[in-house]
Amino acid sequence: MNKILIVLCLFFSLQLIAQEGYQMQGNKKFVEIDILASYYDQDGNNGAVTGGIGTEALTDLSQMIIVNIPIDSTRSIQASFGADIYTSASTDNIDNNKSSASSQDTRAYGNLGYTKKILSKGLTYGGRLGFSNEYDYTSFSLGLNMAKEFNEGNTEVSASSQLFIDQWRPYYPIELRGDVSVPTTSRNSYNGQITLAQVVNKRMQIAFSAEAIYMQGLLSTPFHRVYFEGQPKAVLENLPNSRLKLPFSLRATIFASQNIVIRSYYRYYMDDFGITAHTASLELPIKINGAWTLAPFYRFHTQTGADYFAPYERHNQEATYFTSDYDLSALSSQKYGLAVGYAPIYGLSRAKIPLTNRIFMLEKIQLRGSYYTRDTGLEAFSFALEIGMHF
Repeated sequence: MNKILIVLCLFFSLQLIAQEGYQMQGNKKFVEIDILASYYDQDGNNGAVTGGIGTEALTDLSQMIIVNIPIDSTRSIQASFGADIYTSASTDNIDNNKSSASSQDTRAYGNLGYTKKILSKGLTYGGRLGFSNEYDYTSFSLGLNMAKEFNEGNTEVSASSQLFIDQWRPYYPIELRGDVSVPTTSRNSYNGQITLAQVVNKRMQIAFSAEAIYMQGLLSTPFHRVYFEGQPKAVLENLPNSRLKLPFSLRATIFASQNIVIRSYYRYYMDDFGITAHTASLELPIKINGAWTLAPFYRFHTQTGADYFAPYERHNQEATYFTSDYDLSALSSQKYGLAVGYAPIYGLSRAKIPLTNRIFMLEKIQLRGSYYTRDTGLEAFSFALEIGMHF
């Protein structure tokens, strides 16, 4: 209940800020609000909590609000906040609680950002602050970004950087408590990204992105068990205290016709854990009429396994680092889905806000469903609802 009150107070505070911005600029800009809700359900039989075997059953209910508030014609404030409420049967197995259906936890988070445009120079810059809290960790984040337009706006180069400062509250497997500990409870991540976006012609736009992510601190999960070959007693997962990730991606958007858009994406990934990966996706938004859009999509991912991964009871006792988390295994996955959007030209509905001369408009609604499967046996499905509005 306290979290709900906090969210409501923040929401109404943002509305007051927005009203001040309108008074300064004479209603020249819209306050945009997106409300998102999703449901996710998965199951499998390679739970990392139990050493690479056992249930991976998990459900997640997520709610999020995104608000963009113009201060004037060149400055704006962005805010997002939400919560994930999830139940996890595998998390329950930290205590070997076989009789319980699942363990329920909540993650709450929020971000606040600022953007400034210098129209005469084609320059945009900004920053953001973020916070996230869960039962076993707290995270603070700081981000900076800048973008510069060239060639009459047909070319844009952007750069961004982010810092995440995480603090663990370790929970250990029940049979190991009092006998084990982790070398540190902190984890820091440093992200940097450069993107080049180019309008090729009236029908095609592309964007190339290069990113570097460096992580340092506790990178293993304190409640993940590992079983060595021939040893019945579990040990804690152990991974190096640093990791470098290097993703490179290419996006292409093709306006095939007045009613059909082709959105394609490819990413190559490598890290110093020994993983290399390829990801490709395709989305095909089709405008049925002035209001309805259908967008089928497909995603394929394949990766090699980390140097430190081995299945249940397959690790060598002489290994320095070890994990049985199948997210770090060699795998291939596929995701299929369909999005249905409804966005009439004049909105779904309109209403005058009492005691003001402003109009509230419910702008769009979209439903998105997907099915995910990978060759380790994990299966999942999800449904998402997005409602867009402005005033």
